[in-house]
Amino acid sequence: MVFIKKALDRFVEVSGLVPSSDKSQVFYGNVTLPDRRRFSELLRMEEGELPVRYLGVPLVSTKRGQKDCQALIEVILRRVKAWASNYLSFSGQLQLILSTLFSIQVFWCKTFILPVSVVKNCESILRSFLWFGVRDAKTAGKVAWEKVCHLKKEGGLGIKTMWTWNKATILQLGWEIVTEKESMWVRWCNMVLLKNRSFWVVKITDPSSWC
Repeated sequence: MVFIKKALDRFVEVSGLVPSSDKSQVFYGNVTLPDRRRFSELLRMEEGELPVRYLGVPLVSTKRGQKDCQALIEVILRRVKAWASNYLSFSGQLQLILSTLFSIQVFWCKTFILPVSVVKNCESILRSFLWFGVRDAKTAGKVAWEKVCHLKKEGGLGIKTMWTWNKATILQLGWEIVTEKESMWVRWCNMVLLKNRSFWVVKITDPSSWC
């Protein structure tokens, strides 16, 4: 651990960049509790818990399940719970869904394919909030959710379905790979996942995190 600390100090000297201790964590394997505490004090970093998260999204090597996406559901629930006591109008609730609640899941949708159960759970919360101003209404909405999610010119409210948005954003990632967009992520996918094979013929090995 002393060598790691020296390497970090050397990095600061050479690059002029200073790692943020408040935003950094250290992870241990088969290390006793006293040693973990001592090492954390040496590095001035808190001990982290797996899975590692980036912008709230868990970084795991396997296909994500509902448990991995619980954080997304909880964030949406907290927002709805905070707003539920404000007695908002229908148009106010709709605007919050369009501007805030939908934006919460955008990064998740752009990262991996969401489990169907998670999509249904999230949209159930949005539906209850839209029609009743609460997070878990026991009765059905006045209009089917599928119709609500149509474009305004088609008689809907312009809400995008999570499943459609998720598929569209993942297809965009596939397009970047096929067109060999100049990015480190595309190069990594070609070298590590596709191994320079065609995107269209590579065999998917379930439960890979990227499929």
